[in-house]
Order: sequence, then C-alpha cells, then structure tokens
Amino acid sequence: MRYAMAFLLAALCLTAGAIATFVHISSVSLVAAQPVAQPTADTVPGSVVATPVMPTAADYARYAEADRLWRERHAKQYSISELRARGDGKRTARETMQDRVFMLTRRGDRAGAIVQLEQWVRGHPRDKQSLLSLARLLNEVGRTNDAVARYREILALHDRTN
Repeated sequence: MRYAMAFLLAALCLTAGAIATFVHISSVSLVAAQPVAQPTADTVPGSVVATPVMPTAADYARYAEADRLWRERHAKQYSISELRARGDGKRTARETMQDRVFMLTRRGDRAGAIVQLEQWVRGHPRDKQSLLSLARLLNEVGRTNDAVARYREILALHDRTN
C-alpha cells in the first residue's frame, strides 16, 4: 500500500511538471511567433533589431538631417588664427629627432642615433626622456660609464623638480 501511494504521488508530480513545462513552452512560442515590426535603417543593430539591407532615400535624408543637426550643435567653426594656434599637423622638432633616432636604431646605426640624441640633449638639457633614451643607447653600445653619467643627470633633474 505504501509503495502504491508513493508511485501514485510520483506520477501525479511528473504529470503536473510536464503540463507546466508545456504551458511555458507554448506561451514563449506565442510571444516569439508575433511579427516584429521592421526597424528603420537608423536603428542600432542588435540581437533583436536587424538593419535593413537596402536603406531608402528617406533613410538617407534622415541621416543627412541628423548630421546637419549634430554639426550645428556640436561642431566648432575655427577661425584662421585659431587653426594656426592649434598647429598645422606637422611634427615638432623633438618628434622629428625621435623619428630620426628610431630609424637609425632600426637600421642598426646606434652610433648615429647616439650622435643625434647627444646633439638634442646639448640643446635641451632638461629633457628627461631624451636623456633616458641616450643613457639606454649608451648602455646597449657598452659605454656604461657614459650611461651612468646620463642616469645621474636624470636623477639630479628629478631631485630638482621634486
């Protein structure tokens, strides 16, 4: 009798669980089966939203209008004097020197790179990064005494600024 009751209770629980699962699957499939409205071309693509393959002329007109509005609100019109103050995009003297040193070291001409850096450091004795690059190159070449002297210059500059 006890086993019959346990069997009946187990069968009842399994049936109730199966019915609940079926109801859940049916309701989820009904929600998924509902037609999704086609998004406009300016929506962000994601897992739910797909961008149309062929934007229409109206989509391009909306893009142009949104771009115009953004430029009016955010883009700054610069005067000639402001553009000159910002620079013309050319490299600074320091960046040009760094480019030359990089190319010389890449070619294996460490002596030429050391000459370039020593000329720069002579004119700019407070440039810590150039001093450090020079010290590293001197150390790589085997001129450890000169490298140690440059490292000491860097430490002295650091102590003066702090």
